[in-house]
This record gives sequence, structure tokens and C-alpha cells, in this order.
Amino acid sequence: MIAARLKQWNTAPDLEETPLPDQAPSGEVLVRMEAAAVTHLDLTLASGSFAYRPALPFTPGTAGVGRVVQGADLVGRRVLVRGAGIGLERPGTWAEQVAVPLAGVRTVPETVSAAVAATCYSPMTTGWAAVGPVGRIRPGDRVLVTGAAGGVGSLTVQLAARAGAHVLASVRTESAAAVVPGGADEILVGQGPGVLAAAGAQGGIDVLVDTVGGDTVPAFLAAMRPGGRAVLIGYVAGPTLSVDLPALLARDVTLAPVNMVRRQVPDDVFRGLLDELGDGRLRLNTTTFPFTGLAEAVRARTEGSVSGALAVTM
Repeated sequence: MIAARLKQWNTAPDLEETPLPDQAPSGEVLVRMEAAAVTHLDLTLASGSFAYRPALPFTPGTAGVGRVVQGADLVGRRVLVRGAGIGLERPGTWAEQVAVPLAGVRTVPETVSAAVAATCYSPMTTGWAAVGPVGRIRPGDRVLVTGAAGGVGSLTVQLAARAGAHVLASVRTESAAAVVPGGADEILVGQGPGVLAAAGAQGGIDVLVDTVGGDTVPAFLAAMRPGGRAVLIGYVAGPTLSVDLPALLARDVTLAPVNMVRRQVPDDVFRGLLDELGDGRLRLNTTTFPFTGLAEAVRARTEGSVSGALAVTM
């Protein structure tokens, strides 16, 4: 089979002919992949700077969708592959076939496209956590979502609007504004004083959902209402946050990180969100590349030249 092999940190993996996984041991299944997500988590692992540093060479890929070909009672079933150390501690989904512990698979309906099924878990469940258990967004809240054209940002916009919030979608460019999904009450383009003034209007922001990282929080701190919450998700704009502590304390803003590695998503939440993606009630922009174009897909994700989710199809 063909699999991606990361041989040096902070480089693109090579596609190589590798042996098929052995027969599935007890408690595992073999999955023939249909599509695999290319995520910022995958790039962070490949950088060598992450908490997880598997022995090289290593096959990355923390999420994907495929069909079980061996093991348990799931043969023939279509499954989402995610968790159980896949792509972090054991070979990942950037391969034509992968061995997966039963804890790392969930059945998915045939109605959802392979690319969407492979890429949806992280953005839809992270958006759910940002709006629900972490952000505690309520009807009438003014909510600012940064990176609103991205996968997590776009679903957060939709879920926050459904929760009854007044949603401000923040993007960097007009082209990104064009792909922000329905649900946003206002779209703020750029990073200048006008954006800060718009964010601070009508008393300011109750909840900032930051999907881009860097110094976004200090940039919008003056626009936040006292007692507000800053929900921290991504770090594509920078992995460090420098904040003026007196200003943060004066605003009494809570910094609330979203850690989806530790958070359990109830099955009914997962099923409900996936059904809504399948029938169009929720929308996730997904760009696809062939598996042979993995290096190009990694480059596009690294450079930020695509909005939304990104997958390679086998």
C-alpha cells in the first residue's frame, strides 16, 4: 500500500510503498481509507514542536474516513477514524489502510461525502464546545468569531447564531468574507481601528471566540464587556499570547481554552451534528486533493491558501 512517511521534523512527508498492516489483533479493525483530513494539528505534530513526538519515520494523519475490511463486527461499515492515539502515538490516516483500536472508530452514514466525513469531526465538535460547554453562549450575547471563513470559525458562526447570539464574523480579506456562511449578523474585514470600533459598539463583546491565535485577545480586549469570556481555539497566527495583565484584570475577562483531546463529545451530539452536515442544515467548506497531491495539500494548509476544511482522497 501507499503511505505518507515523515522522516524529518518540519518537512513534508514522502509517499512510499509500505507493507499492509498485519491482521487486526483483538480489539482493533483494519480500515481501507476513503479520505483523510489535513489539519493544523497534523502540521503541528510534523513540526516536531508538539508534546507528541513519535519515533521517525512516522505516518501522520489524525482523522479520516474509510470502510472496515477486517475485525470485530464492523466489516463493511463506513467509519470515522479519530482518537485512540491515531496520527499522534501510532500510524495515522495518511495511508491507504490503517489499523485502528475500536475506541478510535465511529460509524458514519453513507449520505455524507467522504471528504466532509473525514474533516468534520474537529471543526464541528470544537464549534459545539466553543458555543456550549466552554463559551456558554446565551441568547442576546454579542459574539465575535475570528477566522470565520475557516472550518472551526464557520461552524462556530452557525452554531452561535442558532444559540440566539448576535454574531460578528471577523476575517482578514474580502475574499474570505465571501465564504462566511449564513448566520453572521455583521462581517468585519481587516484589522484596523474601524474593526475594533465595530466590535466595541453597542456595549462591546460578551464572548470572543478566537480561532487564529497570536495576539488576537489583546487586539480586541478594549472591545470586550467586563466579565466577558475569550474562548481560545487556534494558533495559526502565532503560538504565543502576550497580554497586558492590568488591562485583562480591569476587564475581568476569562481566558477559556478549548482542549478537544481531553473533552469527550457525547454520541448524540456527534450524530446530530453529522446528520445536519449531511442534510445541509450546517455547512462546512471542504477543499480536496488527491492522495498523490498530499505535498500540495500540506503546502496549502501551511500557507493558508484555502479556507475551511481540507482533505486528501484515496
